[in-house]
Amino acid sequence: MPEIHEPHEAHHVNYKKIYITLVCLLIVSVLGPFVGIVWVTLITAFGIAVVKANLVIQNFMHLKWEKRIMKWMLTTSLILLALFMSGVSSDVMNHEGDNWENVAAKDAVQRGLAIGTAAEASPEGTPEVAEEFSAQNTFNTICAQCHGRAGDGTGPAGAALDPHPANFTDPDFWTTRDMDRIRNVITNGAASVGGSPLMVAWGASFTQDQIAQLAQYVSQFRPDSAN
Repeated sequence: MPEIHEPHEAHHVNYKKIYITLVCLLIVSVLGPFVGIVWVTLITAFGIAVVKANLVIQNFMHLKWEKRIMKWMLTTSLILLALFMSGVSSDVMNHEGDNWENVAAKDAVQRGLAIGTAAEASPEGTPEVAEEFSAQNTFNTICAQCHGRAGDGTGPAGAALDPHPANFTDPDFWTTRDMDRIRNVITNGAASVGGSPLMVAWGASFTQDQIAQLAQYVSQFRPDSAN
């Protein structure tokens, strides 16, 4: 009788464990940017992507035992990423680069310089009076896109947002808010107080006095407001 040899035990990959790991990494990579910390965002955006790519290459593309190929692939990818970042970052962070020009940004700067020059002196040699800031007009132009003109969170741009924009007419909203918090959120964004990162910071666009006027206007939507 010929001798029967036992077959070699095949290498078994626990795909279920790898799948759960990939799902967990996906959840972390999605939630990472909402923390509002730059280094956490960078780690979740690039670090986790590298880990997930490594898992896929090793187990689903069956290259786990082809270490030389895997090393070349990862090295080449990192080199291409570095070349891409070094090639475009200088352009992105400036108004113009070797092969492009941000016309809109340069026009905006020129308009700002023209307004500043006109405000310094009128043709008669006296300073011109700058247009008076209106909290109501500013709210209706910018804030109402999400919060609605009535402050009830039903603006046209806010319908698809999750979470929905704050409803300033809801009494429950004001149980945990005061004017300092409202001013802080307008200045630094809602993420600065642990809120939604969808509410961006406006501190660079308005002065502190203008932000205070905006906060005061928002307070008028409070149900128990005297206005």
